Amino acid sequence: MNEPRKPWSIRPRHAKLAAIGAGALLIGGFAFGPAAMGAAAPPVYPAAEVHKPSPIPDRIILIPTTTPATSQRVTWRAEATADTAQAEILEAPRALGQVAPPAGAVANVKAIASTPVNTTLGYASTYHTVEFTGLKPNTRYTYRVGDGTNWSAWTDFTTAAAGFEPFSFIYYGDAQNYIDSAVPRVFRQAFADRPQAKAIVNAGDLIDSANSEEQWGQWFRAGGFIDGQINNISIPGNHEYSGGLSTFWRPQFPYPDNGPGNAELKQTAYTLDYQGVRFIGLDSNHQSNATLMAAQTAWLEGLLKNNPNKWTVVTFHHPVYSTTGSRNNPNVRAQWAPLFEKYGVDLVLQGHDHSYGRGNQVAARKTATVHNGVAYVVSVSGGKMYALNNGENWTGNGAEVRSTSQNTQLYQLIDVTKDTITFEARYANGEHHDGFVIRKNDKGERTVNELRTPENTVGEQVIVDKTEVPRFGELKVSAYGYDPGEKVAIHLREASGDDARRGGGRDGLLIGHEKADELGRLEKTVRIPAPARKGGQYVIYLESVNQKITSPVITVTK
Repeated sequence: MNEPRKPWSIRPRHAKLAAIGAGALLIGGFAFGPAAMGAAAPPVYPAAEVHKPSPIPDRIILIPTTTPATSQRVTWRAEATADTAQAEILEAPRALGQVAPPAGAVANVKAIASTPVNTTLGYASTYHTVEFTGLKPNTRYTYRVGDGTNWSAWTDFTTAAAGFEPFSFIYYGDAQNYIDSAVPRVFRQAFADRPQAKAIVNAGDLIDSANSEEQWGQWFRAGGFIDGQINNISIPGNHEYSGGLSTFWRPQFPYPDNGPGNAELKQTAYTLDYQGVRFIGLDSNHQSNATLMAAQTAWLEGLLKNNPNKWTVVTFHHPVYSTTGSRNNPNVRAQWAPLFEKYGVDLVLQGHDHSYGRGNQVAARKTATVHNGVAYVVSVSGGKMYALNNGENWTGNGAEVRSTSQNTQLYQLIDVTKDTITFEARYANGEHHDGFVIRKNDKGERTVNELRTPENTVGEQVIVDKTEVPRFGELKVSAYGYDPGEKVAIHLREASGDDARRGGGRDGLLIGHEKADELGRLEKTVRIPAPARKGGQYVIYLESVNQKITSPVITVTK
C-alpha cells in the first residue's frame, strides 16, 4: 500500500548527509549529486562499451516471411561464427528449466546467414538469421538462439492462422531522436495496451544516422524483449540512407525479397499477407529516380489488382499529404495515391513529418463523421517535433485533415476483425488522441466512421434528396454512423420546434422505423404524412441509441 512520503525527523546536519551517502540530495524538486556539491561528475560510459557485442545474443527480432502460418525468420547479433550460429525451437511447453522437453521435441536449426557489419564504434557487429519452416499454423512456439553454448533466453511467438483470424498490430511513426530516453516508454506503453499484437509497423526513420552503431543499439534496447516475440514490418526513411541504404538494414531486416526486382529496392519494398491483410511496404526515398518510382508503381498496382485479401495496409515514409512546414511529395501523390483510391486501400501509414495528421480525400466525405475513402495517417513516436502547417498540403490537393497533434509522441493500435478495422492513436502516457472504425462488406463497400463522442452524434447530419416536397410526396433519406443493424426511428419534426403544440409530440410525427445496414448506413424513401401543413417547414429527425440527428429544413409545398 502506498503511503504519503513522511518528512524526515529533525536530526543533526551531519547525520542527514551521512544518510544521503553518495546519492543525490533532493531539494525543492531538484536533484543535487556529487557534482553540485563540489565533486567531479561521473564519466559518461563509453558507447563502445555499452553496445559492444559478446557471445551472448542480443538484438533479437522476428522478421515475417511470405508464409507466416508455416515459417518464421529470426535475426540476432552475437559474436558467433557462421558454422556455430543456430537456434532451437519446440512447441511451447508448460514449463522449462528443470522440466526437460520430451526426447525429439526440440529441433535444431542452423543459421542461413551470418553477416558482419563494420560499425562506427571500432568493431564489427555480426548479424545472424535463422528460418524456421514446416511450422503448424496458429501454434505457439518457444525458441532460443545462440552458438550451441551461449544462448538467449527462451522466447515465444505464435504462427499466423492459415486463413482469416482477427488480430491486432501496432504502428509507429519516426522514432529517430531521443531513442535511448523518450522512445522506450512509447514502445512499452503500446505493448502494455496490446500485448497480443502480431506485428509492429514502422514507417521509417527508426534512427537518425543511417550507419550509427550506437543509435541502432539504442533502437533495439528501446524495444527489448518485445521485438523477439512480435513480427516487425519496417520500411526505410530518409535517415536510413546515407550515400546509400544503411549497411545495417538488410542484415538486421531480411524481409521477403519479393519487391519490384530492382537491386536497390531489395528488402525495402516488399509485401506479405497476414490473416486476411495484405501489407505492402514501399520505399519513398527514390522520388527523384523515375525508374525506381515507375517500377514500384507498376508492382504496387499488380498487388492491388490481384489481391485475395479483404484488407490492405500500405506503409512508406514520405506522406501523400504532408502535415508540416513546406514539405511536399508530388511524385508519391501523383503515382501512388490514385492507385490507393482506385483499388480501395484501407490504411496508408506514413512518417517523416514529426507530428500527427489523419484525413482523407474530400470527394469521399459522406457526412460530418463518415467518409468512404482511404484513411491517410502520419505519426511520430520519437522526441523530435515539427510544427503543423494548418493542413495546406491536404486542402491544396483535394484532401482534408480531420485530426492533428503536435509536440506529442504517439503510438497507434489497430484491431482487425472480419468486417472492421478499429484504429486508435494514443499519446505516450496512454491517453486517447484520435480514432475511427472502418467497416467493409463482402462487396468491398466501405465506410470510415469517427469514434463517437457526445458532440458528433447530434446535429444536422441527415441527407435528403430535396428540400421542397408536397404532402404525400416521397423523400429519400440517408444517414451514416450507426452500428450494423441499429434500429432508427424516423420522425418529421417542425423546424420551429412547435411539435408538441401541434400534437406531434416532442419528436414530431413518427413516420416509421428502419435498421442500419452492415456498414452503418441508413437509406429509406419516406412519404410526407397528411398532417404536414402546406408551407410548413420541417426536418427529418432520426433517433436511435447512438445518434439523434436532423436533416436540413424541408418545405412542404402543397
